[in-house]
Amino acid sequence: MIKLFRHIRQKLLSENKFSKYLIYAVGEIVLVVIGILIALWLNNLNTQYKNKQEEVSILKELKEDFLLDITDFEINVEGHSKSNASIAIILKSLEDNLPYNDSLAHHFAWTTNWPISLIHTNSFDVLKSKGIELISNDELRKKILNIHSQSYQSLKAWENQPNREFYLEEILKRFSKLDAWNVNDNGEFIQSAIIPNNYESLKTDVLYKSILNSIKSDNQRVLNAVYVKVIKKLKALIVDLDNEIDTLIKS
Repeated sequence: MIKLFRHIRQKLLSENKFSKYLIYAVGEIVLVVIGILIALWLNNLNTQYKNKQEEVSILKELKEDFLLDITDFEINVEGHSKSNASIAIILKSLEDNLPYNDSLAHHFAWTTNWPISLIHTNSFDVLKSKGIELISNDELRKKILNIHSQSYQSLKAWENQPNREFYLEEILKRFSKLDAWNVNDNGEFIQSAIIPNNYESLKTDVLYKSILNSIKSDNQRVLNAVYVKVIKKLKALIVDLDNEIDTLIKS
């Protein structure tokens, strides 16, 4: 093609057709510019396609991590609920001056339960490394950032309350068999039992009963003020992710 253009220019010059040569040269430049613009346009389309594919991929990964987080939080909700149920049984037994029975050992073990969430951040870490702007939907991007920078941070702050160590230390002082957790044949953690040093003394142990009431109150606050709200936000965010993924795939 280049040889053909050169041949045409040389022929026009040799025939002293300068005006035609000039028109031809300008036309040739225009064609080159158009070619460059088309190449840039195609390259831009290719880049946009790759970015869209990458965005869809990261949105799917975020969704998977959020689903895992919901599962983890729901397990913790169950743990806090069982802890509160056991505390209620223990306090009633102590306040009603009921005799000790072996079933209480299981409930005593649940008073030491304080779940710590395992938040899945792999997809969010990848997103940060690629640039948060990869999420083209501004509103969706803000919601994802809000979950990680605010909701999850608040949740971890609640879970890592310093008084938990004091509560656990005081509880364990009053028990001889410290076997609150065990492992089954499948390698799964299971709630076991702990036995008090002196069950009768617990009936008049003001500090112990105060600690149980505090744990119960903490459990309830974490359930209602943290887990329930975060789970609700995550479920709504997953719907938004599904909608955005569908939109990107169809566009």
